[in-house]
Amino acid sequence: MKLFVENLTHVDLSYFDAERGLLGESWQADITLTGKLNDESMICDFSIVKKRIKKWLDENIDHMLVVPAEHKNSTITTLNNNRVSFQFKHDDGRHFQCDAPTQAICALPTDTVTPENAARWIESKILDLLPVELEAISLQLSSERIDGAQYQYSHGLKKHAGNCQRIAHGHRSTIKIYLDGIRSPSLEQNWAQRWKDIYLGTDEDLLGIIQKESKQYHHFAYESAQGLFELKIDSKQVYMINEDTTVESLSAHIAGILATENPGKHLEVYAFEGIGKGAISEKQTAA
Repeated sequence: MKLFVENLTHVDLSYFDAERGLLGESWQADITLTGKLNDESMICDFSIVKKRIKKWLDENIDHMLVVPAEHKNSTITTLNNNRVSFQFKHDDGRHFQCDAPTQAICALPTDTVTPENAARWIESKILDLLPVELEAISLQLSSERIDGAQYQYSHGLKKHAGNCQRIAHGHRSTIKIYLDGIRSPSLEQNWAQRWKDIYLGTDEDLLGIIQKESKQYHHFAYESAQGLFELKIDSKQVYMINEDTTVESLSAHIAGILATENPGKHLEVYAFEGIGKGAISEKQTAA
């Protein structure tokens, strides 16, 4: 007998891809449970299973940087004060480095990070946490189906009290833009292209720009409640703004830029942060 739970929870994270670099992602988690019926003609108590799985996901992958620990170009080093360093050297000579508290980096024991690889790893970890009557669990992680524009962004919010303070976590997001009340797919696609595979950096967190072997990198660092975070990333993958990268600030930033590019128009921007949530900003400029 099997039970299923669709849309058990969402996880927002960033992961590292050998070709594209740092990528924000949002996955929906669906589960299928296999087991025998108990004396109550049930496989298990749904409420217990959902709470345990969600808690594990929140503590072990959500709002973390997921890295391919077994890739030949990956190096993971344990640092002092319960910190870890992930470094990756691309075949073309580019470098990436993220140093962070241990709880901010998830080392996936594979050479690539995919929803399928992550799901199989999670299954191996959580079965023992579930009621003994369960014989098997199947987890599916999937990105939101987005028909229109979308982009994958990573960021960190050092002032946040929760896990959003981690310097390299992210989201896969759509965007809706209205020009004088009419939705504009062309503006949406244009903005998605601007923020393709992007890291959104805050001016006050930038330590400097590094030139090394004809490559340029942005160097970010800050200390927050969870500890010291540091990131060195290809400058081509960075978009800077002069305020915190909350979704409220991002929607206002987009509306402001588009207003200058479309004088005399009324702009309304729905900026999403992952699946099903976000912020709305409006801007009206003179002709």
